[in-house]
Amino acid sequence: MPRFAERDLVGGRSADRGRKGPPVDPQPLFMRRTLDFWDEDSGYHFVAATPQGEPDLWVQFLDGARAAYRRFGAEGALEYESIRDGTSTSLFFAAVTTDGVVQGGSRAQGPYGSGRESHAFREWTDPGIRARIARILDAYVPHGLIEVKSTWVGSGAVRRHELSAGVARTLTYSMELLGTRYLVATSASTAVARWQEVGAEIVDEIPPCPYPDDRYRTHLIVWDVERCRSERRSRELEKLLASDAAPGFTYMSSLLPLRSLERGDLKESGGEM
Repeated sequence: MPRFAERDLVGGRSADRGRKGPPVDPQPLFMRRTLDFWDEDSGYHFVAATPQGEPDLWVQFLDGARAAYRRFGAEGALEYESIRDGTSTSLFFAAVTTDGVVQGGSRAQGPYGSGRESHAFREWTDPGIRARIARILDAYVPHGLIEVKSTWVGSGAVRRHELSAGVARTLTYSMELLGTRYLVATSASTAVARWQEVGAEIVDEIPPCPYPDDRYRTHLIVWDVERCRSERRSRELEKLLASDAAPGFTYMSSLLPLRSLERGDLKESGGEM
């Protein structure tokens, strides 16, 4: 199981293996316009947008996330009331069916100016561990650090395995879109393998914590964009950037009126990845 040791932080011995010369910090590619691409494996459109640019899509995303977290008795970890206005979300990915229903996605926060801004910092209660988390994340901040939260996939989604893989891949694209080298998240032990498949590494120095409650062993995980390069990644990012959709995702608005789990228009979709 790959793990991220503190010696592998910026300037460490293995952070840039295989490269000639120092890495160049990314520049943002996302200019607050709606982007999308079709994922042939899952059969879903993946849309990258801001809550302000796509408010109807954002409502669907939140409804689905709340149903998913509620299914696992972890709705409090979503912090729905705190995030619903969208101001803390820099961009979000939504996986949309051919009939306009959101069945999964993720959202990104940041870039951060300090490691203490990370939600991960608050998930550990021990002051000594918090100080170590802040020190580790502060090393990433000058090179760009964002955080991914609220990741979910509908339990009844068609081709759920392929959809889960697509959600996992696209959340890492937030690094390129927001112009950062690093992405931090926390993950229950049962989901870590999924994130490792798309380049995440466990931060060794931080022991798992019981967040959001004693049923879970939650790990601190980090992605380095320099370790995530692949032909598929480049191809899908090119599709996103070439889409240049106008505000108001036409694929959604031209199909069905907004559907909402909260209004009962949809079958409940639970199932955090």
